[in-house]
Amino acid sequence: MFSKIVLIAALRHELKPLLSRGSWSLEKIAGRNFYRRTLAGKEVVATTSGLGKVMAAATTQMLIDRFAADLVLNFGSCGALAPDLKVGDLILAERVIEYDFTSDHKSVPVTACDPELLAALTARFPEFKLGPLASADRNADTPAVRENLFTRYQALVADWEGASIVRVAKRMAVPALVLRGVTDVGDHDLASEYESNYENVLPQVAGAVDDMTRFLAEYNR
Repeated sequence: MFSKIVLIAALRHELKPLLSRGSWSLEKIAGRNFYRRTLAGKEVVATTSGLGKVMAAATTQMLIDRFAADLVLNFGSCGALAPDLKVGDLILAERVIEYDFTSDHKSVPVTACDPELLAALTARFPEFKLGPLASADRNADTPAVRENLFTRYQALVADWEGASIVRVAKRMAVPALVLRGVTDVGDHDLASEYESNYENVLPQVAGAVDDMTRFLAEYNR
């Protein structure tokens, strides 16, 4: 059973569609906005992290420390790597891969998401596509890069923040999930694809996150 669920989007326009659903109260901490509501008797806190792994990791730690979060859900947009994906597909990360990590001593970090929660969510939401997610502080914006990530890691999609959020939460013994909506599939210039699609995709993601949060608030392990 979860008592405090925290929701993290990278950017304001990714969070905004969620805030239009339900009634949220605003709390400002250190100049940052945190939005709070009660759902199924559980406290839910939503905020933005800013772009990239460092900001996402810091926000995750802050939410765990400040709000005693016992479940973290990251959501937003992503780019497709798997060739059969379409704009608007919803991807639930099965594991996250920090593919821009380089070291002579350690391999690329791969962190699994909670298998029990994944099983429960995919049974409840069969429209979610379950698979690996690749994260880096860069866009997977060429056909060669996308093909390489799909071939090397079998990653379905790529984002910027998911891997760091799951890694930090797992280190703190808090389960974390990532749900992303596909906004670009590599058919055209990445930026133009995103601009053409995000206004339709992000409300779909917000609706799914709202439904997921209610399900998780009522979920008993």
